[in-house]
Amino acid sequence: MISDVSMYSVGLPLLIGLGTYWRLNNTQKAVFFLVLLSVVIEFWARAVRNMGEMQNVIYYGFTVGEFLLLGIVFSKAIIPFLSRTFFKLITLFFLCFVAVDMFWLSGINQFNNYSTAVEGLLLIFFSIVFFYKTLKELKIRDLEKEPLFWISTGVLLYFSGSLFIFLFTNYVNSSNTVLFIIWGIHAIFGMILNLFYSITLWMKPGPLTPH
Repeated sequence: MISDVSMYSVGLPLLIGLGTYWRLNNTQKAVFFLVLLSVVIEFWARAVRNMGEMQNVIYYGFTVGEFLLLGIVFSKAIIPFLSRTFFKLITLFFLCFVAVDMFWLSGINQFNNYSTAVEGLLLIFFSIVFFYKTLKELKIRDLEKEPLFWISTGVLLYFSGSLFIFLFTNYVNSSNTVLFIIWGIHAIFGMILNLFYSITLWMKPGPLTPH
């Protein structure tokens, strides 16, 4: 039931995004496209849930899409604090790692736990850098009106809470009880992330402080 609620919770940011799309800035539009991707992937994966390999390939695709969209969001906020070349190298590294995970580490017969764990570590890093840059520069006048603040907070909470779930999922497949508990916890973090996405899409960005 918790997993179903978590899946349907993506409907909230989807509806808000559809209603506010006309005034969204580029950062918010990237989040909206990520929400759309989440909806499509979730229904597609459930449609082929009895085809294990196909379902896992779909989740690999979502992991790549999610990282690329959030990477675009963070790069716009962090460059030139971190260079454009740095982001390109990180993206290339991640895509290569996903390929290695898909064909050699986890394979397509198991959940892509290593790819999602590496994705989580990189996005946690981006979130922390954003907060550090924000505190150092003090350019944002109303932090609560800045979409990146809500995105970074949601990403930090979700991936920090889910990191060990991603890492150890394939090692507890023999225990249905443990799987039920850890994926129930993951579903709760998923609902929290969707809540922060909803706030992001609802928010009207505030002004920057003058130089």
